Amino acid sequence: MFLDKFKDRYSFNCLSTCGWIVFILLCIFFFPDILKPEAGLPLAIIFIYILGLNILFYLITFFVYVFELISWKRITNEKFLNNKYIKIFQILGIIFAFLPIMMVVFFLIVGFIQNIIYDIRSID
Repeated sequence: MFLDKFKDRYSFNCLSTCGWIVFILLCIFFFPDILKPEAGLPLAIIFIYILGLNILFYLITFFVYVFELISWKRITNEKFLNNKYIKIFQILGIIFAFLPIMMVVFFLIVGFIQNIIYDIRSID
């Protein structure tokens, strides 16, 4: 698999752990209010804070990666590396780590499509 060469790195596990933290924050603060129309600006502010925290996690992961390269540290515990539940948590954590960025891209694409549709309707 593509991610198998990264699973023995501390930075990869740090990023997946941070992804789970971001997912928990999204589940607690963002997703329950997403369908409420009166929660527009506060919901956007909450999302910006979570996105900022996610970028901070990216920076922390980068520093862990640099420290790994300098010190030549890797995870050597074979029991940890071969556990299928750990692999599942790592993959989901990586997906959750990039979830806010994917949401921003999705919102931008939807807004762009809405503008195109609005422009097409205003031509008629």
